[in-house]
Amino acid sequence: MGLSWEPLRADDAHAWAAHTAAVEAADLTGENYDADDLAEELEDTQIDLARGTLTARDGDVLAAVAVLRHSATASPEDRVYLDSSVHPAYRGRGLGAELIRWAVRTAAPLSAERFPGAPVELHASVHEANTGKAALFEQEGFTPRRWFFDMKRDLPADTVPPVVAAPDGVRIVGFDPAAHDAAALEVRNEAFADHWGSTMQTEQTWRQWFTGTRAFRPDLSYVAVAENADGTDEVVAILLSQYFAADTAVTGIQEMWISTIGTRRAWRKRGLASALIGAALTEAHRQGFDRAALGVDADSPTGALGVYQRAGFAVEFRTTRYVREL
Repeated sequence: MGLSWEPLRADDAHAWAAHTAAVEAADLTGENYDADDLAEELEDTQIDLARGTLTARDGDVLAAVAVLRHSATASPEDRVYLDSSVHPAYRGRGLGAELIRWAVRTAAPLSAERFPGAPVELHASVHEANTGKAALFEQEGFTPRRWFFDMKRDLPADTVPPVVAAPDGVRIVGFDPAAHDAAALEVRNEAFADHWGSTMQTEQTWRQWFTGTRAFRPDLSYVAVAENADGTDEVVAILLSQYFAADTAVTGIQEMWISTIGTRRAWRKRGLASALIGAALTEAHRQGFDRAALGVDADSPTGALGVYQRAGFAVEFRTTRYVREL
């Protein structure tokens, strides 16, 4: 029986989870997702499920999967992210190339409906160990544009992470969704405005994927609050954390993922990120986490790589962002 090509379905979470587990077992990229994680992905408003996804099916098995995720806003271009994978048992049949070619044909027309007149770029991230996938993207007209590091830091049970003091006039406090959510969105958008490939988040996408996602851990998230001259408080830096139970189920390691660290421009170079990281590491250690991890642009203009290295993080692996202008 041949493969059938059709979009992802709203009830595909379990089949998709089985697919991602098989892919991860072969590729070892550190990405583990369970059916609940992927059910959340299937509800993403930045994905057109009917027209912006494609699967190759062999009965109940997803042999290949591709998903196009549009930017929250056009800033000024729509950076459409392609997430594509082929089940190890079905590799070597040209399915990966077909997924990429479909994405090239599909992304621009869908983008034109969301952001009329905006330029369109198709982006894809490839783990450094997956040289075959990298070669495939280059063969299909993509060029390597940027590099990112995944960094990790162990949290030994017998070693308490050092406390990093905040500068005078600033308090590090736990994230309170009711009190800090709106201000944190403002800080995030300002902090990342000069970061390559960053997109301004809307209230909807912020709450869907930052502070409303099932992986979000407000108890491991913090804000830096400064007192203004008029006595009012202002959130000037943020740290948001997530936890993926699917990772622990596979690896046995309880890992805190620091998903977002950002500081308002006027407050940079004052040690706020270090103070926030110190607070998060201390709480993660208290809760029994084994490790902390984060991702960073290798060429971040803020010097973030050095900040993370001083906090004890070391590079685990590198990913390459491939881009094709459409």
